[in-house]
Amino acid sequence: MILTVVLFGVCQIITVFGACLLLRHFINAKQAELEQRAEKALRSWVEAEAEGKPSKLAVMLDATGAVIGSAVARSIMASLNVDQSHMAKVANGLTDQLQAEQNPVLALLAGGKRGKGAAIMKLAQILGPMLAGAGANHGSDGGSQPPRSTSL
Repeated sequence: MILTVVLFGVCQIITVFGACLLLRHFINAKQAELEQRAEKALRSWVEAEAEGKPSKLAVMLDATGAVIGSAVARSIMASLNVDQSHMAKVANGLTDQLQAEQNPVLALLAGGKRGKGAAIMKLAQILGPMLAGAGANHGSDGGSQPPRSTSL
């Protein structure tokens, strides 16, 4: 009886050991299959399908590079245009100031910062009383109102 129990215990150990080996073999086979499928998928992206034709990965990288390069170029151009616009505004402001100092009437006709319509209205305010004949009498009062009509 003792021999039977010992043999039965050894059979159980061998059975469990055999089941572990079988399970390990099954897991290794599945892992090899998954690695093979992953390698095949990677090769399909890296290797060209036909001679002289780029691979899928090369086409994707080319498209990505074109999109990113275009966005970077637009950003750089926008930055340069902002700097140029700022410098042009500063230069125009200086030109307006110099012109106003040299000839105030031409500066008014050029428009200045508020536009030509505002400049013509300002010129009409200045010249209106003089043209109406009141320039000699009311030139120093500064509070005279210009005529309502905007036609010159």
